[in-house]
Amino acid sequence: MTRTARGGRPRALLVALFAVVVLVLGVGLPLGAAGVVRTAAARAATAVGDVLLVKNETDDGDSSDSGKDGASGKGAEKSDSGKKDQDKGKDAAKKDAAKKDAGKAGGDQFEGRDEIGEASANEYVAIGNLAPKGNILAGGDFSGGSYSFTCSLSDHKNSDNPIIAPGKRNGAQHVHDYAGNDSTNAASNLQVLKESSTTCTNGDQSPIFWPVLRDLRGVGPDVGQDGGSLDGNVGSYVEPTSVDYTFHGHGTRTMEAMPVNMTMVTGSAKAGTADGKGANAKYTCSGFGNRMTDRYPVCPQGSEMQRVFDFPSCWNGKDLDSEDHTEHLTYPDESGECSGDDVPVPALRITVSYDAPAGRGFAIDSFPEQQHDPVTDHALLEYLSTKSRAEAGAECINAARRCAQGSEDDASRVGPTGASDQVTTSKNFAHLMATHMLARGGGVPMGGPR
Repeated sequence: MTRTARGGRPRALLVALFAVVVLVLGVGLPLGAAGVVRTAAARAATAVGDVLLVKNETDDGDSSDSGKDGASGKGAEKSDSGKKDQDKGKDAAKKDAAKKDAGKAGGDQFEGRDEIGEASANEYVAIGNLAPKGNILAGGDFSGGSYSFTCSLSDHKNSDNPIIAPGKRNGAQHVHDYAGNDSTNAASNLQVLKESSTTCTNGDQSPIFWPVLRDLRGVGPDVGQDGGSLDGNVGSYVEPTSVDYTFHGHGTRTMEAMPVNMTMVTGSAKAGTADGKGANAKYTCSGFGNRMTDRYPVCPQGSEMQRVFDFPSCWNGKDLDSEDHTEHLTYPDESGECSGDDVPVPALRITVSYDAPAGRGFAIDSFPEQQHDPVTDHALLEYLSTKSRAEAGAECINAARRCAQGSEDDASRVGPTGASDQVTTSKNFAHLMATHMLARGGGVPMGGPR
């Protein structure tokens, strides 16, 4: 290497030595600080005529920043694919541990992002190609009377699930539509829910939610966000044209009133990778109610696409919730009868209708590894109506009447659509996590004391 001046050689050597020392020490610094130090050292060496080759080091996951850009945090992003190939020779146990850590609450790492994909063509079916066969899967065989209520969608959406993953931000890794309670998010608990307004005209404060439907040709508001494109959920939201909520009778036994604070779940968000276990996805088109499918239906012009959520209705008589959120409340048999000592309670059916995009231009949100499989459709709620309203509904069913619970039925907690703007609990997650004990393992859980 040519020097500009013989007398500058000792100085150059000292600067170069300083640069090497700084670079060595920089390896132990946080990633951002180390980069600054390396840059400064390289510039110092270059200024005296030394050419210093610095190899950019990649983070192995030991740095506190690894969850933001590391393979375990965003493995599905194309920018990470080259890094994954380079890491193939690394210790397999270390990689497995990093992947497990990605799913833990409290960080920015989430599982499944290296398996993001789209729904396949064979997961769509023209409704006219289905043979009439009535109901499929569990629930839906009704008898006796019914009672309905009305709840518009709340104006907030998020990718939380306070029933399955309480206290965990982005616990669903897909966005939910919410109806009823205006304060539903990861930090929701019984106390907060009962203090909040609702979109239900009869004052029912139940949090009710299901995955959003998206127009795959549009652009959603959550590009680059958890629950959105980072978890493989892309496209603009398709808002329902209508939602029907009706409790039905079933079987031949007398219906008991639905217990207040009961947790209710239909379907399984993980059914696509669990051989369909827990699945209860039902789709149809308006005018084709006798043709139901667990695939996305392609409806003819003028017909609306419908998602049908049939909830279980045979109660064990004692628990308001259970560890897996299903054992306390199961489905009747194909004739609508509950078995053994189970108590028959009203069977809730929610029907959500849409002007869906034509052809295969739509899909529901899902966990990334579920790849928008239609079989993963699901809905959840906690029944936070009143005892008197529940008893009136059961009486209506047992008398074989068709009833509707409206604004005259205990509507003191009703708030207009848009009321979540006035409910800080639905807008400020950081505030919730700091102020509600459930987020840190305490407080009153959903479903009440167990």
